Formats: sequence, structure tokens, C-alpha cells
Amino acid sequence: MSWRNITLGEVLTLQRGHDLTEQQRRPGAVPILGSAGINGYHDSAKAGGPGVVIGRSGASFGKAHYTPCAYWPHNTVLYVKDFKNNHPRFVYYLLDSIDFASFNSGSAQPSLNRNYLYGLGIRFPSPPVQAKIAAILSAYDDLIENNLRRIKILEEMAQNLYREWFVKFRFPGHQNARFTNSPLGRIPEGWEVKALGELASTQYGYTESAQKKPIGPQYLRGMDINKTTYIDWDGVPYCPIPNGQFLKYQLAEGDIVIIRMADPGKVGIVEKHVNAVFASYLVRLSRKSNRIGPYYLFYFLIAERYQGYIIGASTGTTRRSASAGVLTGIDVLIPPESILVEFESQVQAFRRLLNNLLERNTALHQTGDLLLPRLISGEVDVSELDIAVLEEAEA
Repeated sequence: MSWRNITLGEVLTLQRGHDLTEQQRRPGAVPILGSAGINGYHDSAKAGGPGVVIGRSGASFGKAHYTPCAYWPHNTVLYVKDFKNNHPRFVYYLLDSIDFASFNSGSAQPSLNRNYLYGLGIRFPSPPVQAKIAAILSAYDDLIENNLRRIKILEEMAQNLYREWFVKFRFPGHQNARFTNSPLGRIPEGWEVKALGELASTQYGYTESAQKKPIGPQYLRGMDINKTTYIDWDGVPYCPIPNGQFLKYQLAEGDIVIIRMADPGKVGIVEKHVNAVFASYLVRLSRKSNRIGPYYLFYFLIAERYQGYIIGASTGTTRRSASAGVLTGIDVLIPPESILVEFESQVQAFRRLLNNLLERNTALHQTGDLLLPRLISGEVDVSELDIAVLEEAEA
């Protein structure tokens, strides 16, 4: 028999994760797996790899994560202590396919109790079929991870270009440049210093609750831009908005938004046409002059000088914030038009490749999500397929 009807408790043993405060963490290379994935690193492990965890509390309640190496399972997760000779990667995909919402043992705060899970009835395949299913699904994940690595390299190239040209002043023709004094220190002759408030207007976003269902335009929030320098629109939710309000808050290609509360100063840029509006915790910057390009402004805002300024200028202790006036209350260095045009052109090429890779990942995610339940349930039979599989140690 390739498939059996059994319970989850026959497949694995779960264990609650271990406490590890910020003060207890020591520099190291061991990933700490929390309910939302890797949330830091430590110098020692509590579990060997490969490992699988499920978020047992918080916003990522019920979300499964996989790691190929030894790790520290945080107390916000349940981790698989014993796979009972089953394929760890398949077990990860099995857990990832289960909707754990009905197993909430908490009240206001969702929480998973492992004893509730053990009696869950499942269809479970033989080890050879487990390995084939894991090989198919992991191929999608590996492609996604490879694309993410390429995205990171492209982003580093763009940031390095900004630093070389506009921080270290190693721009094209810098060998012949003469320097002069300015409010920002020594700058090349012919360059200008302008207040950001003169170059860009500001607008606060729209107040509404985010919805997963497409009941209106997409609703860009702070959490959609505070982890990366690009917007992954595949994960942005939706919101209802009256027709009379939509145009006021509609995002356009080239718009830049900045978080003003909780995590002030984090920046996002809209790089394609989208049917979207932005949330009230964001401030939109609209350029008032072509003397500053969208990518030049974007990389100025994520660079060290601006980020350091925001840290010092924002107010509040437990919840920092910055008004639109504070967000634009800094001077900007304006290079000659020829240099600005060349910078925009080079960065646009990097970002075009980056966004193409994001779109590929969206397609891979969608295909993988379609395959996952069909493979895990046995609806798609792979037992007779000739698929090369790797042992977990080799993988």
C-alpha cells in the first residue's frame, strides 16, 4: 500500500520550543526559528537538522518552516523532535498543507497545543512516495530561494552604486572634479544642496482595515515595505474604499512611501502599474521637480545619512513616530543632470531584473500552492514517476 489512513501522532513527535531572550543570544551561525521563520542567530543549537517547526502563537500561528541544518527552536514554535523515520521535507510539506485554525487552544491569542494535533486523521504515503513528493515540491522552493539570492545581489549592486557616486564621490569623471564647501561639507562644484521639502510634497495615507479577499484595490501597509527594499505585491492585501476616495490615494509608478509610525523611515517604491492605495501609517512623497529622479530619491532615503537622521528626529519611546514635516526635514545633495540620468538608467536596469525575478517567484509560488494539496492528498499519483530523489543529508 502506497498510502495509509493514520493519525498525525503516528508520523511525528512534537516538542515546544525553548526560551531564548535577546540578552541570552550570543553571536553565531545557528539559525533561531520562530513562528515567522528565522528571527536571528545563536552560537549553539537545541535541535539537529533537518528540522521542521510550526508557529504555535502570534501572527504566524500554524505556519510551518523548514531548515536543513541544526537550529534553535524558539518558544513561539512547536518543533518536530522525532520524525519516526519519515522524510523530514515531506513532513514539512504535510504540515504546511494543514489549516490549523480549528486547533487553536488559546483565547484572544491563537495557540497550538501538540496534544490536540496528534489525533488528526491524515492520509500518509510510503517512504518512496514521500521522497518523490518532497523532490517535486522542493524543486519549486529551491528555484524561489535561488531567485531571492539573485535579487539580493542586484539590490546590493544598486546600493553600492549610490554609495560610490554620491557618498564617496567616485562618479564618472570624478578625477577632474573640483570641490567646494556646502552645508553638507565638501561637495563637487556644480552640485546643489536642496531641502527635501522643496523637492517633494507629502500626503498621509488612507485609514481602513486590510482584507485577504480582493474586495477592492490592494492596500499597501508598513509591514509590506519594512523588511525589504522592494514590494512583493503578491503578499499585499486589499481594502474597501469609496470611489470618491480612490483617486486621492491611488498609487502610481514612481511613488515613494515612507513609514511614519512604529518603524519610521522605512521606505518603499512603486515600480509598476498597480491597482492600489496606501495606508495611513505611510506618507507618500511625490516629486515636484525632475531635478531629482525616483531611484536617486529612493536610495537617498534608504542610505545611512537619512536613516540616521530619522532615528534622531523621530519621537516617542515605546512607539516612535515622525510627521511628514520631519520626514522631509533634511537637505539633499543634487548632482548635475547628466550624472543623475546615468544613475537612473543603471539602477533601472538592476531593478527591472529584480522585479522580473519577483514575478517569476510569484508564478512559482502559485504553481507550488496548486500542487501542494494535490500531491499531499494523493490526488496526483507519483508512485510510478521516475523522479530523482536525494536523501535529506545529501540535500
